[in-house]
Amino acid sequence: MAEFMDIKNNLCQSFCDSMSVTKIPVGYAVGTSYEGVDGDHIGFYVVGPNDLGQYHVQDDGLTIATLEALGVDLDNKSRKAMFSELRDQYAIFFEADTGELKTVSVSAAVIGQTAIRFMAFMLRLQDLLFTTNERVTSTFKDDVVKILSEVLDGRAELIPNYVLTQKLEEYPADLGIISKGRRPIALFFGVSEVRILEALLLQSNAEKIGFTCSVVALLETDDFISKKSRARANNHLAAVPVFKEDQYASCRRVVRDLLES
Repeated sequence: MAEFMDIKNNLCQSFCDSMSVTKIPVGYAVGTSYEGVDGDHIGFYVVGPNDLGQYHVQDDGLTIATLEALGVDLDNKSRKAMFSELRDQYAIFFEADTGELKTVSVSAAVIGQTAIRFMAFMLRLQDLLFTTNERVTSTFKDDVVKILSEVLDGRAELIPNYVLTQKLEEYPADLGIISKGRRPIALFFGVSEVRILEALLLQSNAEKIGFTCSVVALLETDDFISKKSRARANNHLAAVPVFKEDQYASCRRVVRDLLES
């Protein structure tokens, strides 16, 4: 029992020592030792009491603006859904006009539990930044498939993770675009130098075995690729369109041979 109390007291002291509470006109400002994605410590405010003697917990109204400045696009459908799911899970309200994140109002007796739940939400919110690249890639792919389906209008089949032939199974394309009587199109989503290299390897090996196909790298943007890689892709691949600036035109370029047939 003595050991248990020692550990409990030590944990309580560690958590309390890492927290600061300052009285302010609207309630209390609370500082913690947890760092956010911008390097600053995460803090929050306990605001109240209101007319019913209750308090709520909120941020400073800058959390969402900071995440967006660091690349988290909350207008994006998938990230917007994730943000909504987190708010529902932790019962957090978002005031769009002020940018503030808030809890419901509670009595002083349970404000500690409410603050802990709010901090858990704030920490989970940081994950939006760490998943941005992965989710952006996923969204990019989904958007490309959707537009290609519209552009092709049933003239070709779209096959994910497409292998042109068994002899080239080491170089699967992100998407195969197949139309009877036409050369297959092996599409690579250009989200990294590695994917461009893999597209070039497929093109090279297809030529070696005499397999006729069109290998295309659709770049999400062209700001990540080096001049050398871009030049090699332009010289060896069937097409290297850029998606970001003109989405429909870039997708039409991918399947231009099919559209003109």
